[in-house]
Amino acid sequence: MLKNIVALMVVTVGSVYGVQSYLDFKENTLEKRNSEKAAATQQQVQQASKVTQQAPQPVYGRKTRLKMDSRGHFVTNAKMNNRSVQVLVDTGATSVAINKKTARRLGISLKASDFKYNVNTANGTTKAAMAMIDKIQIGNVTVRNVQTAVLDDNALTSTLLGMSFLGQLRSFEVKNRELLLVQ
Repeated sequence: MLKNIVALMVVTVGSVYGVQSYLDFKENTLEKRNSEKAAATQQQVQQASKVTQQAPQPVYGRKTRLKMDSRGHFVTNAKMNNRSVQVLVDTGATSVAINKKTARRLGISLKASDFKYNVNTANGTTKAAMAMIDKIQIGNVTVRNVQTAVLDDNALTSTLLGMSFLGQLRSFEVKNRELLLVQ
């Protein structure tokens, strides 16, 4: 009988040890799985973060449509340095071009010595100064720090909105007699 009790104790201790070993194994397995899941989740978050950093997010509501006039031009009022200025959108112009009078209205002060650049216009070659317009806004589209050519009042009677503005947009396109500006 003593042998049976000892055998039963060995089996019981073995069973308890076996159960404990099984529970330890199960716990270790669960911890390992949870650790692997956490690492995988962290890796997914890091990858998503990289994708978010690399892919530009779309900007909604930053579009403006301009209607073509009867001559086939896009003429509109823009705010330049918070002043209203009528502009002709000109995709063939390298930069925004304003005259001296408009420059003064926008708070841009220039000296005679600033007019040192030769520029070709539809009316021939003339001297220009380079300046910066802090902000140009047309509808919902706003562009800051726009390089501008300032010409003599006689050389330029209207304001041209050229590629130094348009080139900072996400896109612009003409379709159905409308110009769509997208920032």
